Amino acid sequence: MNNLFKKIWHSPTFTTWGNYAAKSLRLLLVTPLILTRFDTTEIAAWYLFASLNFFGETIATRLGLTFSRMFAFAMGGASNLSPIKGKRERENDGKPNWNAFERAYGTIGSLNLGIGWFNILIALGMGWFGLNNILSGYEAKGTIWLAFAFMQVSSLLVFIFQRYQIALRGMNYIALSNRWAILFSLLSILFGFITLWCGGGIVALVIVMQLFAMIGVLRNRFLLHNVEEGRVIHFKQYGFDREVFRWAWEPTWKGFIAQFGLSGSAQLTAVIYTAFGSKIEVAALLFAVRMLQTITQIAQAPFSAVQPLMSRMMAAGEMKALGRMIKKRMALVMSLMLVGVLAGALVFPFLLQLIGSNLVFIPVSAWLLLGGFTLIIRFNVLCCAVRATGNEMIYYWEMGLAAICSAVALILLGNLWGVYTPIVTSTLPLIIILNFGPARKARIVLMK
Repeated sequence: MNNLFKKIWHSPTFTTWGNYAAKSLRLLLVTPLILTRFDTTEIAAWYLFASLNFFGETIATRLGLTFSRMFAFAMGGASNLSPIKGKRERENDGKPNWNAFERAYGTIGSLNLGIGWFNILIALGMGWFGLNNILSGYEAKGTIWLAFAFMQVSSLLVFIFQRYQIALRGMNYIALSNRWAILFSLLSILFGFITLWCGGGIVALVIVMQLFAMIGVLRNRFLLHNVEEGRVIHFKQYGFDREVFRWAWEPTWKGFIAQFGLSGSAQLTAVIYTAFGSKIEVAALLFAVRMLQTITQIAQAPFSAVQPLMSRMMAAGEMKALGRMIKKRMALVMSLMLVGVLAGALVFPFLLQLIGSNLVFIPVSAWLLLGGFTLIIRFNVLCCAVRATGNEMIYYWEMGLAAICSAVALILLGNLWGVYTPIVTSTLPLIIILNFGPARKARIVLMK
């Protein structure tokens, strides 16, 4: 039992699951109070807030993935942190190349600073569009806009200091980071629950939840100070290395387009749908999309938790072992996704009815349609991730085109089929355009 506990304690996969499980407790403690104590407009605004930072989060996520892999290359001894498109020989006997690491660390610090302010501008524009539609005829508009303002100010600080989390991930301290994240997620949920239970509104809830997000920044700085002799925290925090940026530029811009195609198809159509659907339909759709994102994150853990390790293995040319690991992890992810979608069809409508929610869940047939299409998309995502392990991006233009087609289709169709319209338009173009291409590309790597 002691050995099993140690294995779980130091496992990136299990601690990632623990982190997601802790965050998922919001469904049991915070979400029921939101759905019963907020009115329909507040519910729609609360879930819309998660979509308004989409562009900034997409850019930051892509940069984070790119640089975490570059940090992993550096930890494996590499001096060249460019994308791996073929077999690469091990450098420096596999010992960390701290000079290359520092060059990348200063560059990502400056890039995060710029992204934070860019996100504010984009979120203001999307907020003006989305919230104006939702708040039409609503008396307490000022309260919603104040909550939005607190959300964006705190998000700015989180964006600026993301380098701490990216560095920890690149050094493969995923389990350590997750253990602390679990603790702070539980505290955040507890205080959010207390806030709502004591009668706090949407402004108070935003302040409490975002306060813990900012405390998370300090936590990651503390952890970075206590690993690898604390050397990384003393590296140059801001800088701009042209060669590092050139290495990162290709996988980042390609990855951004791909991420825009994947997440944008869902998030962007959800925002556009606010102009066509009723408040009840919009709130139900946003809630369903959020629940499916939670299921996807939990199911993705077996793959995403070991990506830094897989990047190091690819850099070292350990392709056979890497192929076996990828196949096993992909099968597990797809199985968990399927179970999550089927369970959601039974659990979510029952729970909403049980708590007397002001929100009605989307029809089960609509949920199964959304979940089924998402399963197909997720398989393609995993196939693309096989090549992305070495920072090589594939099918990015196709994914970007799919997002544009989704948005145009929704604008043209409006609310023709009710909530089914954004579900079909946000998923079907991506499935049709990608087809079996990613699977063929992944097979080239897996068969080596």
